[in-house]
Amino acid sequence: MRLWFMRAMFVVLSGAVIFVHLVPLQTTPARWPTPDLLLVLGFAWALRRGEFVPPALFALVMLFADLIFDRPPGLYAALALIALEMLKARAGKLRDMPFTVEWASAGMAIIAVILLYRLILATLIIEHFSFALALGQTVLTILCYPVVIGFSYVFFRLTKPVLGEVNALGQRL
Repeated sequence: MRLWFMRAMFVVLSGAVIFVHLVPLQTTPARWPTPDLLLVLGFAWALRRGEFVPPALFALVMLFADLIFDRPPGLYAALALIALEMLKARAGKLRDMPFTVEWASAGMAIIAVILLYRLILATLIIEHFSFALALGQTVLTILCYPVVIGFSYVFFRLTKPVLGEVNALGQRL
């Protein structure tokens, strides 16, 4: 029951992030780029409890965001999905590590996704925002990781699985 509830909450939170991003809160152009909270949310939940963010669900959420945010459909979603699966593969090794190692791993994945995205856009000569804005977005996204982890812990009790913990089906986490 908790598994499906948390998957539904991931979709609801993703929808809320997209909605807030689309609402015009100010009429002047923003001086600071907004962090990519969808990417951070997916990475944080995947590193803590990978079963709550299945690949198909994450890909659909990111593809929907691509379409809504007027990005090339599927490019950012594919890069984010590859990074998410790489982080999930490392999640077991990061279980006993301090939070800073987890944060650094997520930060490297965020840098890789945004850098590859910009590199592909530049290669295909697709117009994109300035490098300074991309750098600011990357830094803010990485800095938001602990905030998302804290939010997820406080409101959803999302923690790393402890050694020997099993899910409802009796499978080791």
